[in-house]
Formats: sequence, C-alpha cells, structure tokens
Amino acid sequence: MQAWQISLILAAVLAIAEVLTLSFILLGFAIGMALVALLQFFGDGYSAVRDISVFAIGSLVATLAFRTVFKRRSDQSTATEDVNRY
Repeated sequence: MQAWQISLILAAVLAIAEVLTLSFILLGFAIGMALVALLQFFGDGYSAVRDISVFAIGSLVATLAFRTVFKRRSDQSTATEDVNRY
C-alpha cells in the first residue's frame, strides 16, 4: 500500500468517527488528513515534516472555520426560567 492510500483510509476513518460523535472536531482532522493524501498523491510521496505540517495547518484552519460557521447557526440563548420548577 502506498502512503497516500493509508492517509486516505485514515481520513475516511476520522470522517466516520465524526459522524458517530457529532463534535465537529474530528471533521477538521479528516480534512487535514485528506489534504495530506492529496499532497502525497500529486507530490513525491511521503515526507514526514511536510505531511505533519500540512496536517496540522489544514486541521487547524478547517476546525476554526467549522467552529465559526456552526457556532453562529447553533447559538443558543440562556434559559430564563428554571426547568426544574415543575
């Protein structure tokens, strides 16, 4: 198996784990790993420093982007009444 295939499988595993947890953190990691797989496929294969850097930066950017998008849509206000009153 080539390095890009392993990276693509890891990206798929992270995406499936995200579907099971619904935390939107693993989705950023899955996107970062998919970027590494694309870079390995179109580039010259495996390079540890380059792949870790791309994974870290891609995951960070994707996670921050998803946090800002989904925080705006799911912004919930604080309850004004006590739910245990009844």
